[in-house]
Amino acid sequence: MSYDLFFYKQKGTEISTDKISKYLSDKLVPANEENSQWFFENEDTEVYFSFDYNESDDDIEVDEEIEQIENFEDTNFTFNLNFMRPSFFGLEAFVFVEQFCNDLNLFVLNPQSNSEQPYKPNSQEQFDTWNKTNLWASKNHYKKMHSCYLSEEDCNKVWEYNSNRQNLQQKIGEEYFVPKIFFFKKKQTNEPFTLTIWAEHIPIILPTTDYILLTREYKKFFRIVKDTALVSRTTLLNVFGNYFDNFDFPNCKIIHQDKADQVKDKFNAIKTEKEFDKFAERLGMENLYNTKPD
Repeated sequence: MSYDLFFYKQKGTEISTDKISKYLSDKLVPANEENSQWFFENEDTEVYFSFDYNESDDDIEVDEEIEQIENFEDTNFTFNLNFMRPSFFGLEAFVFVEQFCNDLNLFVLNPQSNSEQPYKPNSQEQFDTWNKTNLWASKNHYKKMHSCYLSEEDCNKVWEYNSNRQNLQQKIGEEYFVPKIFFFKKKQTNEPFTLTIWAEHIPIILPTTDYILLTREYKKFFRIVKDTALVSRTTLLNVFGNYFDNFDFPNCKIIHQDKADQVKDKFNAIKTEKEFDKFAERLGMENLYNTKPD
């Protein structure tokens, strides 16, 4: 199941296929080898969607319904976004769709809307239309053994942080690390949780997550030990909270180099609360829903 948009231009408008293709390649992602698809995937947020170009065949008779769209020409470009995904997929995707249409003066024909004519898309309107069906589909296809529920509010907070991660990294500088927030689930209960990584007690921005995975390398009895420790946020703040300061991004803290140096022994000595490989499993976006059956 997917949400599809078809892009049109006004008749007489000089907007070539090459111009649209170049825009997508420059602003979004390079095209595939056939120059017919732009599949975008954000490594930080894990949002993905695609644009496609379907070259028209002049030998095929034009559909009568399409002919009735006066004053518009089909560009043969389409947009695709899956349903049954976290709602933040739409928050991210439709901002780009709106910008794409505004910059190139394009219009969308939206089979999911009440309009039979191409129109200028608004990101909020597009999101509301997509998300209404998205939540319905997620609820109706929820499978207890595989699906995980986390509220829109909680998911959107993770997305807001992850989508700003690169900007925060540039702002704070290379002396600090800005880690990503990951979605995991508990193997035994299928309960979702959030996790971030703190590596070798380096200075970091600490976002709000359920668990933190500490990755360590230290000397013990004349040998180098490499291991991990999984601790809850409550435990971590009980041990290290006095070394962190508040940071000017919602629900984030920061530890500076001088304090990071001071916590070295505590960092390497803290006991893991769970055996990570037995406790946790990566949660794919296709199984993370913002609604579930009543």
